[in-house]
Amino acid sequence: MAKALDVEIRRLSPLEFKERLPEFEAIYRDAYSDLSEYRYDRPSRIRHYLQWLYQGDPEGFLVAFEGEKPVGFIGVHSEWVEDEEVIGEIHEFVVEGSAQGKGIGKILFEEALRYLLQKGRKKVGLWVGERNQRAIDFYLRNGFRKKGQWGKWVRMERVFEDAGNRNP
Repeated sequence: MAKALDVEIRRLSPLEFKERLPEFEAIYRDAYSDLSEYRYDRPSRIRHYLQWLYQGDPEGFLVAFEGEKPVGFIGVHSEWVEDEEVIGEIHEFVVEGSAQGKGIGKILFEEALRYLLQKGRKKVGLWVGERNQRAIDFYLRNGFRKKGQWGKWVRMERVFEDAGNRNP
């Protein structure tokens, strides 16, 4: 897996995921601290959501570690079906506040895109909160385009013309 800065991107075994679930819950809460309208609040709902993310594609759940401490994660599903098309879907992408601005998110994001390309996906989609301008700008800088909006959620997609190229 990728390693840069003092960050290592890892996949976790089911046991390690389960043991570290409280840490992921804390990262999730921290990342959404000023965007509460887009997050789950109840601890049981957050844990259920994170388990759903992991179980949907364990290889697509990537965690950024500084030393032995997880500081961010991304959950993607490589076999997501949208309009009868199998695409890659980014469901969650968070980096805790103290680790933001160091390039950790970019490394994590690129590793997830690389994984989806290796799985043969030519299109990657995601939903982002309309008020989360920082995230929208990040996705636009990384080749995603707005495709629509449903309520407070903005749909963004990126189509890879040369999906044979395994680099995002």
